[in-house]
Amino acid sequence: MLKGAKRKDYEDGEIMERKRKVQAGFAAISIAGILLVSMASLGLFAGSSTSPSPMPQSATPKGTPTPIPGVIYAGTYLQIGINNGGTFGVGNGTDGFGVGFQYPIGNPFESLAIWWWGEGYVIAYKVFVDGVWLDRIAYWWPSLGWPPPAFCRMVPVASGEYMNDDNRAVFWSQMRTIDLALTLTFAFSFPKEQKYVLLQTVIKNNFGTKLRDVLYKRIVDWDIHQKMINEWTNDAHAAYASLYNPSLDRRITLSVAGYSNPTPTLSDLIGYVDLHAWDDINAWGTSNTTRNPGKMDIQSHDKPLIIDGNAAIYYDLWDLNPRETRNVWTVYQAGWNEEMPS
Repeated sequence: MLKGAKRKDYEDGEIMERKRKVQAGFAAISIAGILLVSMASLGLFAGSSTSPSPMPQSATPKGTPTPIPGVIYAGTYLQIGINNGGTFGVGNGTDGFGVGFQYPIGNPFESLAIWWWGEGYVIAYKVFVDGVWLDRIAYWWPSLGWPPPAFCRMVPVASGEYMNDDNRAVFWSQMRTIDLALTLTFAFSFPKEQKYVLLQTVIKNNFGTKLRDVLYKRIVDWDIHQKMINEWTNDAHAAYASLYNPSLDRRITLSVAGYSNPTPTLSDLIGYVDLHAWDDINAWGTSNTTRNPGKMDIQSHDKPLIIDGNAAIYYDLWDLNPRETRNVWTVYQAGWNEEMPS
């Protein structure tokens, strides 16, 4: 065992070496200006349910077609799996479930990497080609498999762990559109003693020309404790799902909220929240993904909907100038109350 000055010298050397590796890693992938913010829990709650139950809209439940690589972190309240593609969901789909977002900790309480592994994203943008603005769309979520199929138009670039100690874990990954137009950097920050996870998404225009009508959607399919039918509500920037678990005698509430940096030109706004993203995404690789919310653009501000919901948070970035970079944030939260089932 090292003691005294020798131990201090050893620890200082370890810290300097760690800093050197971190700085070298970030320089190698050209990540510039990522600032991971710490936020207090917002304590948002979905409320109780008295509404009728629409029919569920999920496709046939199944796992991912290929193992999804990533890392798993356990905290005091949450266990999460962050994959190399920039979403929650790590594991082997042939097992039926993996680790995505667990509250409390344990496989019976998995709420994202179960059935359709539906935590992902869509990026839509327009490029100017031969005098015409062409609309292009790229996307990925774990149920589409790894690496992303060609039709997703997303290519992995790099991923790695920025830090992992007793207090916080930070994991990042980079993806690029197949036409090289955009690079998306995802940085997940998990304070281990809290009930929330922070995600910063950095979106960069790689071209020397403007990209128009850039829209980023974050897709979140809460299936609380492996149950597809949950109680859903939303407000102007967040979606909330809740479920009463009789084994815990608690109503569990999980939420996803979007935040951005508004400017005087109204770019970078949270433009919309859709509780039924099933009809505007290519969930199983057999249909089309659109920039619009589809025909079933469901919202509910006043009373919970008892449905197999799938939330989409819309970040409207408007235009990206040549080489311009934008930042948006997503916050995932967990909580409970003692309300009995309706």
